[in-house]
Amino acid sequence: MIETPRRQLLAAAATGTTLTTAGCSALEEEGAEETDDGAAEETDDGAAEETDGDDTPADAAAAAIAVDVEEELQAAQAEIQQRLEEGEIDQEEAQAELQEAQMEVLSETIGEVEADAADTDGLAVADSNAQLGLVLVDGDARAVLDQLDSEYVAALLPADEFQAA
Repeated sequence: MIETPRRQLLAAAATGTTLTTAGCSALEEEGAEETDDGAAEETDDGAAEETDGDDTPADAAAAAIAVDVEEELQAAQAEIQQRLEEGEIDQEEAQAELQEAQMEVLSETIGEVEADAADTDGLAVADSNAQLGLVLVDGDARAVLDQLDSEYVAALLPADEFQAA
């Protein structure tokens, strides 16, 4: 039996849902342009140029990236817990330091995701929320999907999740 790590399974499920919700059809026939009446037209350069009726390319997608900070937060928590047990800090200081560590780790990771997205052709950062650990990206569906390969990404969520948060 093949064992798939839970993280990969959740990421794949979230990605499928995200791309379905975004209305992505990047895997359809290339070299044709779909018009409002459903007809396909050849583009000038022969590449697929589909639109969804509002001049947005049909292969465009938007997704909320949930950043992966679990290991860093666990390390910070363990260090703070050890200092608490040794009596170096009290409970109140420990809570304050943990909150500060969480914001620092989230901000740094958000920055890494934003830098990675800026270096990726066809992908742009639309917004971010460090408190929630979310980055809203949009662009080419394949570029959005490729973000799952990033070490900083825990999951891709529908863009609506970002607006709802």
